[in-house]
Amino acid sequence: MSYKEQREWETIEEEIGALEDTIGNLEAEIETSASNYSRLNELMEDKAQKEAALEEKMERWMYLNELAEKIAAQK
Repeated sequence: MSYKEQREWETIEEEIGALEDTIGNLEAEIETSASNYSRLNELMEDKAQKEAALEEKMERWMYLNELAEKIAAQK
């Protein structure tokens, strides 16, 4: 692993957890803002962005995990 990949590997699980928490908070706020259309629209857009970021992080985690497993198998 490169230095950059190693640093990313060390923090990616925390970043994924933070995104999951943020999405959960947004979902709760969406439920309470059901009658406020403009706020609901903002929240839905924000949630979609966070879900896309989460998907990217999960894909990156899978790549880094496979790389870490390959490196561990070589030792």
